[in-house]
Amino acid sequence: MLAGVARMVALLSFLVPFTVNAATEHVRVELNGAESADNRCRLTFVIQNTLARALDSLKLDLVLFNPEGIVYRRLITEMAPVRDAKTVVKTFAVDGDCAQVGSILVNDVTACAPDEPAVCLDMLGLSSRMKGVRLYK
Repeated sequence: MLAGVARMVALLSFLVPFTVNAATEHVRVELNGAESADNRCRLTFVIQNTLARALDSLKLDLVLFNPEGIVYRRLITEMAPVRDAKTVVKTFAVDGDCAQVGSILVNDVTACAPDEPAVCLDMLGLSSRMKGVRLYK
């Protein structure tokens, strides 16, 4: 019995580093800023790739809601390419004033290379520096 417990502890100590490593490897997408100009809202995102591989494509289906929670705009954004262990900044313009953006939903990942879209959606870590504007999935 004691030998069985010792084997289980040895097995768990072997597996824990892989679990921790897999949990820390992801892609962080941060809504970093929004600027209104010429009846357009320029949304700025910071994308940090902590994976041990480059992302050739990361297309996000974003749904923008107004402050009342009503769908305001929808767009597909290409956040890649992003080399491994690299951070990049991407800016996208949408029609309308930034004051009309209350939250942004990552509705889906429509393309992800070299991974599958569902894998990329699961490894996304989302945050927002914009006061009152939530970025979520």
